Amino acid sequence: MRTAFPIFLTLMLKTVIHVFCSTLNDVSNLYTTLLQNYNSEVRPGDNQFLPTNVNVTFNLVAIQEFDEVDGKFAVIGFFEVTWVDSRMAWNPLDYNYTYTMLFSQDIVWKPTLLSINPFSKIDQLGKDFMTVRYYHNGFAYWSPGEILSSSCSVDVTYFPFDQQTCFITLMSWGTWPNEILLQSPLTNFKMGFYSEHGTWQISSTSAVDSTSNGMSVINLSVTMERRPAFFVVNIVLPVMFLMALNCCVFILPPESGERVSYSITVLLAIAVFMTLTGDNLPKTSEPMSLLSYFLMSDLVFSAIICLITMLGLRLHFKDDKHTVPSYLKRLVFCCKCLSHVSNKKHTNDVRPFCTDEKIQQFSDINRKDNMATDIDVSWRDVSQALDTILLWISIGGLVISIILFFIILKKLV
Repeated sequence: MRTAFPIFLTLMLKTVIHVFCSTLNDVSNLYTTLLQNYNSEVRPGDNQFLPTNVNVTFNLVAIQEFDEVDGKFAVIGFFEVTWVDSRMAWNPLDYNYTYTMLFSQDIVWKPTLLSINPFSKIDQLGKDFMTVRYYHNGFAYWSPGEILSSSCSVDVTYFPFDQQTCFITLMSWGTWPNEILLQSPLTNFKMGFYSEHGTWQISSTSAVDSTSNGMSVINLSVTMERRPAFFVVNIVLPVMFLMALNCCVFILPPESGERVSYSITVLLAIAVFMTLTGDNLPKTSEPMSLLSYFLMSDLVFSAIICLITMLGLRLHFKDDKHTVPSYLKRLVFCCKCLSHVSNKKHTNDVRPFCTDEKIQQFSDINRKDNMATDIDVSWRDVSQALDTILLWISIGGLVISIILFFIILKKLV
């Protein structure tokens, strides 16, 4: 009695396995039966007056390329395309519980899907090695994988803090909406297989089906935000540092003979950064990047400093035989008095130039509008005063331009 039960259990398991496992002969017979009198050129549907509904879902795997200069957008992904074909339905009990079958995509009907806004050439989805899976109720599942490329209109106004939206439009080639109706069951992409991109971060996706111009289409869109750290560190910050160094030209002693070469070197460095930025932007005039305007203003600022440096050196080495104009004497006097007041807070030393006697004398001369010769102001004094004034003006202009640049970006982005 004890040995009878294991034998009975073994026989039952063998019977269940035999009953619930389809054999090679079952699958071969089903394959032959389904394809008998099957015409892959005829779309599914018992009533041909009704459209065949094709559901399309896109799985995004990665952003392969986004070329702002050429306007090329390319992604890697695969579609989940489903429909119902009553010709491929069967009773699984008749074929030893065979519930699904795989067919090569070339021998069965499938929708001819393609992108109508490709970057280079028009090509249909799906390769020869791909298959279509059918279930016993006629439900078909096709999952073609592709590298999709499209033309994308690029707006680099706020580069490198820009946001781009690119579109991929799918349609069923050669059919009308009353024949093949494309539908998107989801309003966005599936991101389960997505790998992050180093430059672009996806902020949103959408998938919308529509019927326009006599075509049933699905519009896929991707909205991306640029990761600006690389461009800020390699372009924006170096340019700001160069502008700060440009201001320091007024600190160099004129006798060093390096002022002009220093300012021209900074000017050329900013021009190089303009070239680097231009290589990463589209060659169009509309729209222009705010960063390009910022770099151009820096270039003009640097060119003005070069010109002022040359004029300042000319004044510094001017012969003292030439009389200093009265307005320049007033300017020098004011600068030295301000410097005296500032230094007096830290030291008890009284500078001879700004004594009370000199101040009273200067006031008397101003009332007479005639600068006396006993107030000794040389062209070197004029040059030093102008260097001080221009140093603070250039620093102020630098700070204001940087603040305005980021305020405009923050308001517009």
